[in-house]
Amino acid sequence: MKETFTVTEEDYFTYQWHLFKHNPTAKKTMLIQMITPIAVFLAIGAYYVATKKPVKGLLPLAVALVLWPFLYQFFFNRSMKKKLKQLIRKMEKDLPIGKHTVLIDEKGLKDKNLFVAYDDIRYAVENENFVYIFYKDSTQAYLLPKELANDTIKSHITAK
Repeated sequence: MKETFTVTEEDYFTYQWHLFKHNPTAKKTMLIQMITPIAVFLAIGAYYVATKKPVKGLLPLAVALVLWPFLYQFFFNRSMKKKLKQLIRKMEKDLPIGKHTVLIDEKGLKDKNLFVAYDDIRYAVENENFVYIFYKDSTQAYLLPKELANDTIKSHITAK
């Protein structure tokens, strides 16, 4: 079965955002950056208690630090999305954006210079429009529209 489809800039952004959100290093970094100010506040609070200074002055800072993880995550995500979109626009010629013709047969998927045998598929992730097929040792995935993922592909993916 030979099919043609288009990967848009927005589709590729969604794929890259998925990779970022599931990156263990990024998760750990974000967690550290959210917890560090809270730990500093607790140390300051302990100092105030130990020196018998009035803790009441720390109340506004305490409220700010309760909101800190939510605000940090919101602004960090917004900043990262903006930077990622800029990077995709900058590298658009080198990315798999545009028209693709895929040949799906009993051996696997073939698209231009890429061949993915069913046995080489490590795992796949579905979103609302695409199936991200991760193969071999590659950190990249093949983006296949959901409607083209036939029963053979789905059976190989679920078997993994």
